[in-house]
Amino acid sequence: MTRTALGLTLIVLCAVIEGLAQIAWKTSSRHPDRKVFWIAAGAVAYGLEIFLYTFALTVVDVSIAFAMGSLSFVAVALFSRLFLGERISLLRGAGLVLILCGVAFMGEQA
Repeated sequence: MTRTALGLTLIVLCAVIEGLAQIAWKTSSRHPDRKVFWIAAGAVAYGLEIFLYTFALTVVDVSIAFAMGSLSFVAVALFSRLFLGERISLLRGAGLVLILCGVAFMGEQA
């Protein structure tokens, strides 16, 4: 795996981690009895994301990394559907597809 491929993989992983952190924080509002646990889980996830993203920036241009960070919008939408039962409307789904297309274009330029 090249350094650039590693950086792009880390950015995708960061988007997944950010999505899970957001789900953890939302879950904290739904389960007051375990609120501290879910808030802590989200904070730990964000800490891990910061560490991985910082490493990714050592091998990928920040302009590419930042644009690819919009994958977190896709991750949050998908995880909210899977774990929270939230709906993804046709319009929102189209927006997510456009984000994926934009990320693919940016990744190609890395």
